[in-house]
Amino acid sequence: MLSIEQRKFLSPLITWRILDIENLIQLSKQNRSYSSAQKLLKRLQQRQLIEIYRDPWNKKNYVFLGNLAIKELCPDTRPLLNSGALYHDSKVTSLGVELLKFNKIFKSIELEHQIKKGKGIIGISDFIPDARVEGQFKAKFFQAAVELELHQKEKSRIVDKAKYYLESEYYNHALYFFPDNDLLQNYDTIIKKELGNDYNKKIFLFSCPLISKAKPSFENGTGLVMNKSKTFIEFFGGVY
Repeated sequence: MLSIEQRKFLSPLITWRILDIENLIQLSKQNRSYSSAQKLLKRLQQRQLIEIYRDPWNKKNYVFLGNLAIKELCPDTRPLLNSGALYHDSKVTSLGVELLKFNKIFKSIELEHQIKKGKGIIGISDFIPDARVEGQFKAKFFQAAVELELHQKEKSRIVDKAKYYLESEYYNHALYFFPDNDLLQNYDTIIKKELGNDYNKKIFLFSCPLISKAKPSFENGTGLVMNKSKTFIEFFGGVY
């Protein structure tokens, strides 16, 4: 059994599924030191209530619920994780947390597992983004799909997904994020060749090389917005 304090500490994992320790402390809104959190998590891991994933590149530890904790905290939602997707999922949550720091723009976020539960899905054949955000930019409400592309997908899938977002009445925009500018440029070339230059009026591309680091941020990136070179910070930073 989890104590009330432990339940509160782990509760962000119901929504986010996997978080690094710093973000878990922050989102749990508990006045807890990093060392205190580490000790608690070690005890919970020994009881098989949580599991730890260690990022092979930035060496950070990411926490997610074990089966015992899932049964106790969220038996209906069951935010199960695919062991083969832990790296990608951990980066998506890091990206999501960083997006919400731009709280004058991004008001809420739903991750893929929440979207799949059926809320707001239009047709079972629709592409499901890594996340979707709602917010307000320049006095206009928007809903945007969020895609984190760590590796290049097959050309046909890149084009089909981009075409879906361009034709979708549900999403005002799609925000694509990449770990480097080379991958961004590859996607731009592929989509532009198949769907034309105007795709970039709705689908925005951003490279964020620091998003996978120990201290993720949108600094030192590149971007393409409305066929102009514009980084995430340059485009959204004015109302940060």
